[in-house]
Amino acid sequence: MKYSFTIMAKFNAEELLQAYAAGERNFRGSDLTGLSLFDTNLSDADFSESTLANAYLPYCQLNRIQATAANLRHSELGDAELYQANLAAADFEGASLVRANLRTANLERANLRGANLRGADLRYANLRQANLQGANLQQANLEQADLTEAQVQGCNFFRATGVDLSVAVCDRTTIYPDGYFYP
Repeated sequence: MKYSFTIMAKFNAEELLQAYAAGERNFRGSDLTGLSLFDTNLSDADFSESTLANAYLPYCQLNRIQATAANLRHSELGDAELYQANLAAADFEGASLVRANLRTANLERANLRGANLRGADLRYANLRQANLQGANLQQANLEQADLTEAQVQGCNFFRATGVDLSVAVCDRTTIYPDGYFYP
């Protein structure tokens, strides 16, 4: 019987920045647990299936990154630029994405349970089948965002704009933009 397994490449912040500066963009399957970077450009990189749990990445430029099935649990991504990022099936449970730019991002089937997306820009984002249970989306912009079959139980949309919950899965704990609970 053959066994196959993948060993994740481990990078610290300095090694990652050196590799990126040298033109490397493929960090797929890397272990970047606890990575700490501030206001750094890592646009167009591939972090798919990587572990970035507990990463500190506020104000980072992460436009057009590939991070499908990446683990970003409890990461700090406040004010980060994630424009057109592919974050399908990524795990953002408990992460902070306050005021993050997620315009046209693909968050299909992403786990955003308990995430803080207060003031985030989610215009034209794909949130199909995403788990947003208990997430904070106060003052977020969701114009033209696709929430088809998104789980929004316990989600707070107070003062959010452009919210269309007609195709989302709501319950009595879902707080609508006007501050009222779902009927």
